[in-house]
Amino acid sequence: MDGVYPNMFVGSGTDVISGERNIVTAGGVDTHIHFITPDQVQEALASGVTTMLGGGTGPSTGTNATTCTPGPNHMKNIIQACDGLPMNFGITGKGNDCQPQSLREQIRAGAAGLKLHEDWGCTPAAIDTCLSVCDEYDVQCLIHTDTLNESGFVEQSIQAFKGRAIHTYHTEGAGGGHAPDIISAVQFPNVLPSSTNPTRPFTLNTLDEHLDMVMVCHHLSKNIREDVAFAESRIRAETIAAEDVLHDLGAISMISSDSQAMGRCGEVILRTWNTAHKNKLQRGPLEEDRGTGADNFRVKRYISKYTINPAITQGMSHLIGSVEVGKVADLVMWKFSDFGTKPNMVLKSGMIAMAMMGDANGSISTIEPMLMRAMYAAHLPRTSIMFVSQASKSLGIIDSYGLKRRVEVVKNCRNISKKDMKFNDVMPKMRVDPESYVVEADGKICRAEPAAQLPLTQEHFIF
Repeated sequence: MDGVYPNMFVGSGTDVISGERNIVTAGGVDTHIHFITPDQVQEALASGVTTMLGGGTGPSTGTNATTCTPGPNHMKNIIQACDGLPMNFGITGKGNDCQPQSLREQIRAGAAGLKLHEDWGCTPAAIDTCLSVCDEYDVQCLIHTDTLNESGFVEQSIQAFKGRAIHTYHTEGAGGGHAPDIISAVQFPNVLPSSTNPTRPFTLNTLDEHLDMVMVCHHLSKNIREDVAFAESRIRAETIAAEDVLHDLGAISMISSDSQAMGRCGEVILRTWNTAHKNKLQRGPLEEDRGTGADNFRVKRYISKYTINPAITQGMSHLIGSVEVGKVADLVMWKFSDFGTKPNMVLKSGMIAMAMMGDANGSISTIEPMLMRAMYAAHLPRTSIMFVSQASKSLGIIDSYGLKRRVEVVKNCRNISKKDMKFNDVMPKMRVDPESYVVEADGKICRAEPAAQLPLTQEHFIF
């Protein structure tokens, strides 16, 4: 048959999923998860996300604010607790320590990375120690820098990186980070920058909702002036607008959620395409697409932000992040009309994990209400992966946990750079005015108007 790969054999052992009028993409990879509640898994999976990386222990005050699973005991417990959930996981430990021993213990217990967070003290010494241990064990270092600039400014943090690979969370700064200029980190080759979705894209409502989110997530009080001033210092229209532009330029490489801690785990994919749409309307076609009558380069730039680039950054791209021979068949099928909102079907390891399904008592499968419902793969642990450190595997520690799911190691986390970010490797020279907060990239002001309306919103979710 024309167009069919010659080695694709279809016989009595083959099942069929009808793919006409569907788009098939790789499952989304969300690398900024606060593990506050296991209910996040259903929300994320229903949106097309098949991998979640982050930290936490449940709705503790620490987890509500930071993506850290602290210490080997918590690490073991969370890894075991995730075993029956239909999602690939990677767990990040707490990276804030000036001594390496406790960091090594967490990695040997299975941590797939270490997270530095300002709420635990993000000093240059802690940054240097964490990166040194990550280099030692080939896991990624993730960072939420010091908003108040208590222990140094953005320049001191960059110096502490010493040219080593690091994943910078919510690089615009509303989610936290050196005020007002953490966004300037996108210009460095060792910085792998991501955004979180509450600022994606810049809209008329973005600023209004953020102040309360900051206060709640970081255990602040509206009755304390300093707490309010701290929260207000993070919310800047100018840098959020610039974030839109930098995504379109390919200078910010990834988009994630920051689940329940100033982000929505079911809206990573939707808000990525909201951002692409807004930028197309306000900025016109990308230079690479000009004259083609299509937006193919822009599509590749944006889909890479939640698939292959986070997979590369976190050492998982040998198995997930793209639709390729030899990789795990974590696939998402979308009807054309619903792309970016509601998948038609989500596959884990080639088996259907979630699908649009009608009433189970219906005479056919399309009886209303048609909802995303868990399917058989959601009840089979081996269709999902727990990503862990090589050290935990080599020492036999992860094997002692008795997991039923597939266990794989992260690798090549320390030898990567911005140039490895697909379609998102641009490093413009950055300048942020410390008083007006106006952002310049390569000498051009990054301007974007807030959107008054967006596609892929209410009318797609009326049942």
